[in-house]
Amino acid sequence: MDVAISISLSLSIKKLQDLLGDEETSSNPRLKNEIQIAITNLHSLNQFLKDLEASSGGSANDPKTAQLLKAVYSVEEATDTFLMSKEVHRIKKSREDSMSYTQKMKFFCSHKTKASYPIRFTEKMKKFNEEVRPLVEIKAAETSDVENSNNTQFLRFQNDRDHLRKRQHWGRISDFCLEDETHVVGLQQQMNELVVQLIRNDGHSGGNEIQVIAVVGKGGSGKTTLATNVYNWIDVKRHFTIRAWVRIPSVFKARDVFADIVAQINQHELVDATLSEYALMLRLTKLLKGTRFLIVLDDVETLQVWKSLVTALTFSSQGGKIIIIVRNTDYLPPNGYSTLNICKLNNEDSWKLFSSKVRIAEEELNNSELITLKEQILNICGGLPSTIVLLGGLLSTKEKSFDEWSRVLTMVKSTAGILALSYQDLPSEVKPCFLYMRLFPKRFEIPVRRLIHLWCAEGFVTMPVLEKIDPEDIAEMCMEELVTRSMVQVRWRLDGSPKTCCLPSVLHDFFSSKAANVGYLHHHLQSSQTLPTQQKVSFRRQAANADINYLPSSLCCVQNTRSYVAFDTRVPITPATAIYVFLRKITGKRGFEFGLLRVLDLEGVYRPFLSSYETGRLFLLTYLSLRSTFIDHLPEWVEYMPYLETLDVKHTNIACIKLPKANKLRHLYLNSIHDPNTSSYPTDSTSLRTLRGLIPLIWCSNYICRMIRLTKLGLVRCESTTAVVDVAEWIDRLTELQSLKLKLINSIGDVFFIYLRSLAEHHRLQELYLLAKLPQSVINVGFLPPNLRKLTLSLSFLKEDPMPVLGKLPHLHILRLLSRSYVGEKMTCLSIGFPKLHLLKLWKLHVRVWTVEEGAMPCLRELEIRSCNNLNLPQGLKTVTALKELVLTNMPTDFGAAVEQSLHGKDVYIRNNSWSSDPFTVSPLVL
Repeated sequence: MDVAISISLSLSIKKLQDLLGDEETSSNPRLKNEIQIAITNLHSLNQFLKDLEASSGGSANDPKTAQLLKAVYSVEEATDTFLMSKEVHRIKKSREDSMSYTQKMKFFCSHKTKASYPIRFTEKMKKFNEEVRPLVEIKAAETSDVENSNNTQFLRFQNDRDHLRKRQHWGRISDFCLEDETHVVGLQQQMNELVVQLIRNDGHSGGNEIQVIAVVGKGGSGKTTLATNVYNWIDVKRHFTIRAWVRIPSVFKARDVFADIVAQINQHELVDATLSEYALMLRLTKLLKGTRFLIVLDDVETLQVWKSLVTALTFSSQGGKIIIIVRNTDYLPPNGYSTLNICKLNNEDSWKLFSSKVRIAEEELNNSELITLKEQILNICGGLPSTIVLLGGLLSTKEKSFDEWSRVLTMVKSTAGILALSYQDLPSEVKPCFLYMRLFPKRFEIPVRRLIHLWCAEGFVTMPVLEKIDPEDIAEMCMEELVTRSMVQVRWRLDGSPKTCCLPSVLHDFFSSKAANVGYLHHHLQSSQTLPTQQKVSFRRQAANADINYLPSSLCCVQNTRSYVAFDTRVPITPATAIYVFLRKITGKRGFEFGLLRVLDLEGVYRPFLSSYETGRLFLLTYLSLRSTFIDHLPEWVEYMPYLETLDVKHTNIACIKLPKANKLRHLYLNSIHDPNTSSYPTDSTSLRTLRGLIPLIWCSNYICRMIRLTKLGLVRCESTTAVVDVAEWIDRLTELQSLKLKLINSIGDVFFIYLRSLAEHHRLQELYLLAKLPQSVINVGFLPPNLRKLTLSLSFLKEDPMPVLGKLPHLHILRLLSRSYVGEKMTCLSIGFPKLHLLKLWKLHVRVWTVEEGAMPCLRELEIRSCNNLNLPQGLKTVTALKELVLTNMPTDFGAAVEQSLHGKDVYIRNNSWSSDPFTVSPLVL
């Protein structure tokens, strides 16, 4: 089914159904009747489109498909224009009494917003119904039951509503994180070879010459997986003092790559925006001179990359190494490098990898009737890891029977067939979510938080009005489905939640043309880029992948835009004025200067220029992200956006704003913002789910009482003891919380004492951060949330050792005891304690004796000890068998030496800023 039309159909139906409940619509019989007919017709078109796809593939070039797309988009545009006109008319009526004549003329008269807009909308609905009547008549009987048809779009795994309401945050995939790291089946020998070339061949590189190693293999062969594992190998970390990984963009600019490497090497210093390419190269030369460095250049597709970067990095150094990841040697010169060719997996390794991805023990699989399909599966996959992983992920969702697997295998004969079926087999709600990821640049690590909110803002995930289930929960389940099917690559947090994700390169390449050809989305990469004829009318989503100054020249393309997402995270010399130009085009030449844009995501764009005149006319905006943009003020028009659901100004220089009054506001990410005026809160706060970064100077009890459905809460400061008491009472009622972060400290540094009530009934609460003085009673298994995964305590001044109690939390993955959270001198981790702990951080504690009993923390992988100057060598630390990385910061030199001696022979990477071991010591190559 054509995704672009399908999404527009669903969104138009939802908007029209909402209008039926509107007072203005219900009081207009003619308009109400045309809307009802339009809804019925849209459902019929939905069935018509399914049949059309089954018969002709639903090609974007098919005349019937193009006709459908035009008709459906006309409904969407008419509806959006009607909603916008209603809002403009409402504001005009509410303001005209208080506005001066000059203000009225300037703001409204030029826009010609008359009360005749319901008549115009009625006429457009009637025109649409007449145009599509020939198409829907043959399907009228099949779509007569509109209500039932509207309730069919649910994920297959949503049938159990009670289970859905009780589900844990990322509960379905939380155990995948460690599993994914072990999937390097069949690459061990080549990984060993690459490590040997990197570490042991310094004497063969000709002294100070740069050694270049090309990792070559076809798409999906596992090149990046191999290089990633070697890059993070303990011995490689020990050997190289500087490491950087650069993903080469499709539009290559040497300056940007130089800036990326410099930023990775010196993370505490912002790259000067005025530095030229040559100046950056000199800066890089200075940083790398005399060091052993490793630089990985991923996704190299042109010889220009070699010429610009390898030549620039050939300067005086000691043991510098460069890994270049390419699909073939056409992108490299004839000589000057060594090659590591990535071969296909043999049958044994292929079957082992397949078993892990289909999530059946290899022994169990070999002893079942499914073993008879082994040869067929191996022949289809052809030894390519990416194909094996996708087929395994697809079959993991099927019944484990011979008949079901045989049915799937008869539908795929090649890698292309597996790619196509993996998409076709997705639940209907997941398909647009999957294709939407193509909006992001190749190998761009998408923050999962950002992606979930965008999916919701785009309207991909909706539930019936009667269902009290958040669309964010459905969006998470869409992500879980993609992860289960191995259709996304994920970088995990140690608490088992996904941090970032991206499409595998093979999937990104395969679906690029599909997403663009159906008018689903468009990337503008350069000013000379041309667009297919149908896209000039149809596409609704634009992405700026490399340089936001490149905009399509076609005005109709810009004015039809509903979503604009930018990924230009470079720091340019001047603020991003292209945003102003873009919004100017959106709001111009319509007879009224109001845009229909719904999503504006500028995360990471340097100081976008937002004019109040243009942006103040985006009344339909539902999503606005200015995170990490360095802007220092927010235009006051944001306060009056009625449909705004997500506002993100985190990591900006904005210090004070008036909060949006939108009743639909769901997610509010602030940046330690004061709120001196409680009247600026949304009038209906019951819809709010996320509130981060607020400093409440005046505590409004009536307002707080209404905010009872928060799932994420973060208060960064508090100014009175009374407010702290109110906070404690408020939290007791927030039983849907998933994340709670409280910093109860005032502007002069005083820390408040808080008596929290029991959190034992907060079953969904998985992340808890408390910077506050706490009573010892808080450290009690009967008090803490039963499903807690991440706990951070700071300035708590606990006098009794918390470890025996915290060690009993069955799901705790991350524990951070920061400055004076515990003021005692002895600490003990019992032998049965912390069964799932993966990360432990101890900062600025006065502990002298730390005992780790054998069997404690069996899953601990990372340990960080910072500024615990009185601590003696932890007793029993060497019994923690899973430990992979130990970070020591501001610790005495003799402590580091004692730890090194204690852990001698263990495969642990020890990172210390106060001491260092022999950098040439290499432990056995063990995978």
